[in-house]
Amino acid sequence: MPTSPTPQTTDFTRDVLGRYTCNGLDEALASTDPTRSANARPFDVIIVGGGSFGPIFAQHLMYRDPTGARRILVLEAGPLMLPEHVQNLPMLGLNVPGPTSVDPGVTRNEVWGLPWRTDVPRGFPGLAYCLGGRSVYFGGWSPQLLASELPADAWPATAIAELNGPLPDGSNGYFRQAAEQIGTNATNDFIFGPMHTALRTQLKQGIDNSQVTGAIPLAQLPLHLDDIPAAQRNLFKIEAPLAVQARPPRAGFFPFNKFSSMPVLMEAARAAQFESGGDDARKRLMVVPDCHVTRLISDGGGPIRRIVAVETNRGTVPVPEEAAVVIALGTIESARLALLSLPGLPGADRIGANLMAHLRSNLTIRLPRAAIMGLNPAVRELQASALFVKGRRAHADGLFGHFHLRSPRRA
Repeated sequence: MPTSPTPQTTDFTRDVLGRYTCNGLDEALASTDPTRSANARPFDVIIVGGGSFGPIFAQHLMYRDPTGARRILVLEAGPLMLPEHVQNLPMLGLNVPGPTSVDPGVTRNEVWGLPWRTDVPRGFPGLAYCLGGRSVYFGGWSPQLLASELPADAWPATAIAELNGPLPDGSNGYFRQAAEQIGTNATNDFIFGPMHTALRTQLKQGIDNSQVTGAIPLAQLPLHLDDIPAAQRNLFKIEAPLAVQARPPRAGFFPFNKFSSMPVLMEAARAAQFESGGDDARKRLMVVPDCHVTRLISDGGGPIRRIVAVETNRGTVPVPEEAAVVIALGTIESARLALLSLPGLPGADRIGANLMAHLRSNLTIRLPRAAIMGLNPAVRELQASALFVKGRRAHADGLFGHFHLRSPRRA
């Protein structure tokens, strides 16, 4: 059934956001067919995954294309559900479901599905199959990797150079660019008050006096915040690197608030629509939701292979010889798609073998106000604080493991 050319109306809404942002796969394929349009061109980059990573890469590639000639296609398994981070919207109660190890066979909380089954008793919540993915639910703590977390024997030198910068054109490295976009280069001016100040001071004293086991001395850590006086640089190294912009980057702009990839994707999709004059064949960016990529088809079984097609639940997308396919799924799903699509590839045994695990434990600890030095126990107003400690531990084999402690507090 062809995609409706105009926004569709349900019992309750008119789907303006979906129609103005997205295309159907039939429209995307038609835009590459020279028998349908004199402007038809194939896609130069096909991005598999429209969640936390794919939209940001697509927007970045589109805007940094000096020729304005590349065409980009984003394929996402789920629908467009939210245009923003859920916490930037009125309270909907659209929360992340609890962990489960039992696949109910249907999506939970609208879009959450289990991509694999697990024997872990509590399981996990699954993945959010929608444009923006988990970025419309999660986020907040975004610490930049330390040099010791990017060992030269495990990371390509070009990747390290581009992350830290500067780039060949003189612009900032990608770590810095990301920090500016999500707001982690600025202080959390929405987290303040007597309790926050007192806790920050007390925590710094504990680290300086070696009372926080495993904490990296503050003098050894870089400071990624801007405009901090020299005398306070070490103190501000324990400010929480929250991906939340509380103030606009310049006058007349509105703040992003909590970061997600959706505003970035929607703005780029509309820019592509405007500059094309509504001609799909001239659109540099097309976003196709409800299009689940199941396999990449290669041209053979040799040591060097080319992807010739992308297999989806809605049909096959051909890949021209000069085009690139970018896997931008979640960590495990990216590895699984590569293993499924490229069996027998030399070095395939290393796919997914060098992942960075992020294990999380939640603790709730109640402290009397009197235990916080410098805090007036008579003050009963609700206060909040968010702090961050970077840690490192040497293992018996000589390798280092890194961890961080993060402490949102309310009192």
